[in-house]
Amino acid sequence: MAQHVLVPVLPTYLDPDRVTHCAIPYGRAIAARHRVPLVLGSVVELGDYLRSFLEAEGERAQELARRWAAEREEALQRLAQAITDVPVKIEVRVGNPAREIATMAEELEALVVAMTSHARVGLARLLVGSVTFSVVQRVACPVLVVRPKTPAPAPNVAVTLTPVVVPLDGSPSAEEALGATTRLLGTDGLAVHLLHVQTAEGVARDWEGYLQNLAQRLSAQGLSVTWSLRRGPVVEAIARATAELSAGLIAMTTHGASDLRERLLGSTAEHVLHNVHVPLLLARPSTVQRREEGPPPAAAPDATGQPDIEAHRLTVRARDLMASPVITVSPDDTLEHVARTMLEHGIGAVPVVDQDGRLLGIITEHDLMAQEHAVPFSVYRAPQLFGHWLPPEGLEEIYNLGRTIKAKEVMRSPVLTVSEDATVSEIAQLMLETGREHIPVVRDGQVVGIVTRHDLLKLMARDVRLPS
Repeated sequence: MAQHVLVPVLPTYLDPDRVTHCAIPYGRAIAARHRVPLVLGSVVELGDYLRSFLEAEGERAQELARRWAAEREEALQRLAQAITDVPVKIEVRVGNPAREIATMAEELEALVVAMTSHARVGLARLLVGSVTFSVVQRVACPVLVVRPKTPAPAPNVAVTLTPVVVPLDGSPSAEEALGATTRLLGTDGLAVHLLHVQTAEGVARDWEGYLQNLAQRLSAQGLSVTWSLRRGPVVEAIARATAELSAGLIAMTTHGASDLRERLLGSTAEHVLHNVHVPLLLARPSTVQRREEGPPPAAAPDATGQPDIEAHRLTVRARDLMASPVITVSPDDTLEHVARTMLEHGIGAVPVVDQDGRLLGIITEHDLMAQEHAVPFSVYRAPQLFGHWLPPEGLEEIYNLGRTIKAKEVMRSPVLTVSEDATVSEIAQLMLETGREHIPVVRDGQVVGIVTRHDLLKLMARDVRLPS
């Protein structure tokens, strides 16, 4: 199969600011360099409710999905007409965006996936996740991550991808970013700046000699190479070097999210992108070592002789964090009862269990608002909040509806669950990939606890007592 350059985008009726279109000029430039087609890919995303609806409605729902995909394809065809110097193909899929984009990249043998990211970090990343960096973890080819610009550039605008800043830590895997860069951009006219940032806890080494030797080898291959050795916080130093050099690109290798801190707060690459306005080329090293499975290590003491809380935090399991016992409802409870239960206990989700305590499904605030015969969750506060303007008969009608619909009619099933031994890192990854905010903890099919995103925030804020 011929290779391609893949650019995931949304049509303008879903992306009026054309944020996702900001990656098109970069993808087009690489496609033109390699004389390969540019693929505008798009995914019709189905949430849990829509997916359940489609499965329940059968053939009618399949027609609806086909219509949505056809509308998406028609919109992208209009967008493709503005791209004149490379052949353009359209790919539209239905499903989870990150998974479908990764599948497209594999099937197309993509040279690179170029896509836009808002570069959210910290708590914003935890709360909303990141499709782009989820794709980075899933694909084998490099991913060119582009920051959005306002207004979005035209698809055919010329872009500059040189000089390229390549941060290095002295490892062979970090140097693989150089190979990924030359494979994508070639060597003719390519300027590369090698950068090492020394930190207080860094490894002692002849870094000047290392950078000089590497620069000589690359110069022999026809590249224009400079280098610098800097000190201070890594991300800030990379950002300063990028600005001083008027760089067109930063190239780095990444192993994907590998620990709790990266999964919750974002990797070094994400923080770099958050602090610069040039694209970031992320390449997966050819050999990625998996961490050996085994019992969690004990927290090592720090310089004060106290346990290292940051290291200890990585060993926290679901049992250490979950809320228990769990507030539950039965399948025959009404939505009125479900809503009042959530409000009385200040919770955003309740598992639905049978008489033996076995998990049957789960209902969240969003589920109460998403069903065809929905009862808005907030109306159970209506007498205090909206009573002065909502007619009593309208409120009573909603209450009556809530008294007739049963929990089993609206619950989400099957439920994404974890065991008591699941690490917080694993739970965080599930939340980021699936968008779920509440994950029940089960033992032999029975609910023994529940972990929420709020629990992860408390952990990060050190509000949770860690196991001794």
